Amino acid sequence: YGTIEGLEVEYVPGRGSTGADSDMTLREGADHIGELQAWDLDAEELVWQGDFPDLNWGSVLTTAAGISFSKAGPPDRYFRAFDARTGEELWNQRLSSGVMGVPVTYAIDGVQCVAVQSGWGVDPASMTSRVDRVRGTFTYVPRSGTVWVFAADDLR
Repeated sequence: YGTIEGLEVEYVPGRGSTGADSDMTLREGADHIGELQAWDLDAEELVWQGDFPDLNWGSVLTTAAGISFSKAGPPDRYFRAFDARTGEELWNQRLSSGVMGVPVTYAIDGVQCVAVQSGWGVDPASMTSRVDRVRGTFTYVPRSGTVWVFAADDLR
């Protein structure tokens, strides 16, 4: 968790101008930072939760077949598929870099595919550096710029 304080800033070309000063801390004794959760919105209840030691940065894609694709923490470089109803991990693949891109799905000649961009930088790299400073650690994630495509039918 952290705090964010608004600041007056003067725009200077080529420099950041977020208009805020932020601070981040980790809860003492926390066993994870990232979570992937599924909620029953009608009952307003948590159905399942997956905990990850590092940040869970970004989007989740859930298909009509009930498979949820998630990055589940870009520093570990794994792209994962979960059963959307139970949270069971069905499949994973370690990629060339952290996963920042939004997963997409499409069909070609009747084969459902899922694609995701693997590449590391800017926001998740900055946030991971902040976590490292608080933890006193160093996280190395290779830089890359690759689009990975998988046949979704082979993942179940």
